[in-house]
Order: sequence, then structure tokens, then C-alpha cells
Amino acid sequence: MKIYKFNKKTLKYEKLPIKLYFKGFIMLFTLSFLIGVLTGAKLFYDESVEQIEYGYYQKNEYKGDVYLDTLEQWKDSVFTDYAKRAQIYLDRPDNEGTPLTGEMMALAARNAFDSTGNFLPVELALAQCQWESHMGRRGRSPKNNPWNVGEFDSGTVLWYKNTFEGTQAYYYWVCRTYLSCRTVEQLLVNYVNCNGLRYAKIGYEQHIHNTYINIKRWIDNNIRHQIHS
Repeated sequence: MKIYKFNKKTLKYEKLPIKLYFKGFIMLFTLSFLIGVLTGAKLFYDESVEQIEYGYYQKNEYKGDVYLDTLEQWKDSVFTDYAKRAQIYLDRPDNEGTPLTGEMMALAARNAFDSTGNFLPVELALAQCQWESHMGRRGRSPKNNPWNVGEFDSGTVLWYKNTFEGTQAYYYWVCRTYLSCRTVEQLLVNYVNCNGLRYAKIGYEQHIHNTYINIKRWIDNNIRHQIHS
């Protein structure tokens, strides 16, 4: 392939010297590379943001269909909804006297998400709390340790100063050692952590699974009723 350039003085097309041809090729290649990098960066950035904002929650069946400008705004929306869903269930008459609040659970869930990138559904947390301590009302230290973190048949190995500290411990523990390698669906079939250790005795997951479904259905129906009333 030969490259020619029109010479205005001689009014003729003249073949470019090899050096000029090579220089032009380098400039063209550099320009193409920069355009490719910029375009690729834009595509990569968009894809990463989409994965951060929506990918994890879709995997764990969180169906919030809110499209906001920033991740922080999106999280504000998600965990505000989290607090509402928790509180409407905690307000049931049969949960009277619970030390838990929706805002407390939402804050612990958000802290755990920020630390681990894993999202613990409110229905799972409520289901476990109901089985472990009847929403922080029964057990060895139900008020400060509603999820019985560090409680064993042989005795207690962990103590917490208040309800929020015990709540946060549960969220960190499940997000770090269970949801980092298991989906919610997998835990509802076999509630074991990344090392294969069980949360509780065999058969526990069946109780949690049924309670999880019932709580989710109850919350959905009652929130829908609130909106339309």
C-alpha cells in the first residue's frame, strides 16, 4: 500500500516518505486507541454501577424497582423501606414488648452491607429472631442478644451491652460467614456457613423457611393495605 500527498507547488501527487508515513500511522493508531479507551471506560463504568446497584439484590430476591441517580440515594430508599417492613411486623400485637425497632434493624443491615456488600433480607432476619427469642422476649439474654449469637446448649460465649449491639453482631455474622458464599435460597434449604457449620440443629432451616414465607406474605399484604387505605 502506497500513500500519496498532493503537492500544491508542483500540482502533482507525490508519494510520502517512509518516515512521514510511519508517523501518520502512529498518530492514527494513538487516536484510535484513546477513543477505544474512553469508550471502553464508559461502558465498563456503566456496567459496574449497574452490577453494584441491582445485581446483588436480584440474586437475593430483593425486588425494589427504584432507579435513582446515586448508590447512596438508592441505599437510602432500600433501607428506609427495610425499616418500614420490619416495623410493620414488629407492631403486631403478638410481638408486644419486643426491644427491637425497624430503624434499628435497618441500620444494622446497612452497616453490614457497607462492610461486606451482602444484603440480609428483613424477612430472614425476622424469621430467625422469631424462632431464636420470640423477637427478643424469651431466652437466656433475649433483650441484648435477640438472635442468640454465641449462645450454645453448653453455655453462653458472647455477651452484648444492649439490643443494638446484639442486633449488629447478628447482621455482621450472617453477612460475613453465610451470605458471603451462600444465597438466601440455599440457606433456607441448608443453613450452614462457608465452613459447613450449622446455625442451629438439623431441621432448623425448615422452620425458618416456612416462617420466612409467612412473614413476607404478611408484610406484603399489610403494606399494600396501608397504601390503599
